[in-house]
Amino acid sequence: ASLRTWGLILLQMQIFVKTLTGATLTMFVDESDTIATMKAKISSQEGISEESIVLINGLSQLEDQMTFAECGLNNEATVTMTLKMLGGKKKKKKKVYTKPKKIPHKHENIKMRVLSYFEVDKNGKIEKLKQESPEQAGCYLADHKDRMHCGKTGYMFYKMTADGKRIAPVQNKSKKVAVEVVTKKKKKK
Repeated sequence: ASLRTWGLILLQMQIFVKTLTGATLTMFVDESDTIATMKAKISSQEGISEESIVLINGLSQLEDQMTFAECGLNNEATVTMTLKMLGGKKKKKKKVYTKPKKIPHKHENIKMRVLSYFEVDKNGKIEKLKQESPEQAGCYLADHKDRMHCGKTGYMFYKMTADGKRIAPVQNKSKKVAVEVVTKKKKKK
């Protein structure tokens, strides 16, 4: 390079541009040059269109119409090059919950639970308090408000009213309801 070109280089600012591949380009620009002129130089060297190039210095994005003096870029500053994203995902909006959180059922371990399944009369006769599953011997049905459930086989026994309708889960304690048992097998996967 001649002495004249070295003199021009000394008057210009030296800017380092980190590309997408990780390589660093060295650009010589004036303080009065705009970011758009630097994008044009980068696009000619890298073969990427000017519209898709985004230049970032620190945390701020450099706009095309701004000059290097307005951006606050000094000599030997490093600028990172990225590309514009089409349809970038926006921040997820926080969901507003209308109902309170449902507290999950926790299993309660009771010592000698089996003793609560039977009752001994005055005569010494043993009576079963829980209904036994017809599918599995020795497996007792869980008694819910509207159904009876076998945990081992997956059978559901719905409690029915006298007119053939299923009992609603919330039941008035004062009403006497005739219970009929209807079986429904759980589908196995």
